Amino acid sequence: MTYILGIDPGATGGICLLDDDERVVWAEKREQFDETELADFIALAKASGFLLYAFLERAQSFPKMGVVGAFKYGEGYGFWQGLLTANGIGFETVPPLTWQRALGVTKKHKEITQSQHKKNLVAEARSRWPSLPKHSGVCDAALIALYGSRLRNAGKERMKP
Repeated sequence: MTYILGIDPGATGGICLLDDDERVVWAEKREQFDETELADFIALAKASGFLLYAFLERAQSFPKMGVVGAFKYGEGYGFWQGLLTANGIGFETVPPLTWQRALGVTKKHKEITQSQHKKNLVAEARSRWPSLPKHSGVCDAALIALYGSRLRNAGKERMKP
């Protein structure tokens, strides 16, 4: 069995693990865990003997993003890159627009605010997995994992055990 880990690396991001059938195995808010607990989770997931591959949302700054927010976002992104690499878990980074386009959940109209777009992403994820928390980071992570799962299943995998 292959598990796909979707990661929204922001300070209020999320983590979601999907199985081969695109069922949520585990999903949590990032702020629920400190770095040691996340490292323990990744080590345990690797030790499980199942193939684990991750899709990590690529960090980038956005217009009107504050300096502190951009730094924290980049710090979380770097943490995940290091954690996955140190544990020998293959991963790909994916820009937000790439996974959103692939799943048909992009911000379609310029008049839609970023806040409304986030609400739309939460609604999309919860329509697929009603038990997901109403948390944009967790829902983004689930959708990122879904993107990764579909990419893998489409035969476009670049995954290495």
